[in-house]
Amino acid sequence: MHFSVGDKVVHPHRGPGRIVDVVRQEFLEEEKRYYVIDMPASSMTVRIPVRRVEDVGLRPAMNLEKIASVLDTLHGKPRRLPTDYKERQEQVREAIQAARPITMAETVRDLTWHGRSEHLTKTDAELLKLVQDFLAEELALASDTEVTEANDRIEQAMAATMDALAERELAEAS
Repeated sequence: MHFSVGDKVVHPHRGPGRIVDVVRQEFLEEEKRYYVIDMPASSMTVRIPVRRVEDVGLRPAMNLEKIASVLDTLHGKPRRLPTDYKERQEQVREAIQAARPITMAETVRDLTWHGRSEHLTKTDAELLKLVQDFLAEELALASDTEVTEANDRIEQAMAATMDALAERELAEAS
C-alpha cells in the first residue's frame, strides 16, 4: 500500500496519525524510505519503513462513509459477551489488536451494555476506555475534530442506545 504526505493513517498499536513526511535515511549502509507519522493524540512521531507498511498493519484512517457506519454500529443491538471474564477480556483484546473501526465500535457498544446489565471488572473498564479512546482518536482524525468532540459523539450514541435498549427490555417485561 502506498501513502503520501497528508494522508490520514492508523497504526494498529500506536493509533491514528497523519503522514507529515517521507524521508530517506541510510541505515546499515543501505538507504531506506520511511513514512514520518505525526500522532497528535499521543504527542509522538513514528517512523515506519515504507516497505514494512503491510507487516506493521498501517492502514488508511476511516472516511466519512465509515464514520456513518461506526455511528450506526454504536446504535445497533449489542451482542452478549462471554460471562467468563478471561474469555471476555481475550475477545476484547483481539478486537483492540485488530484496530478496525467497526470492530472497535461493536466492542464499545457490547462492553457498555455488559456494564449496564452485568458488571465490568476493573480490567473490563480499562479495556473499554482503551478501545473507546482509540476509536475517538480515529474518529477525530477522520472528521477533523477534537478528540473530546469525537468522544462526546460516542458517549451520546451510547447513551441513546442504552436508554432505548433499557426501555425495550422494560416494555417486554411488562
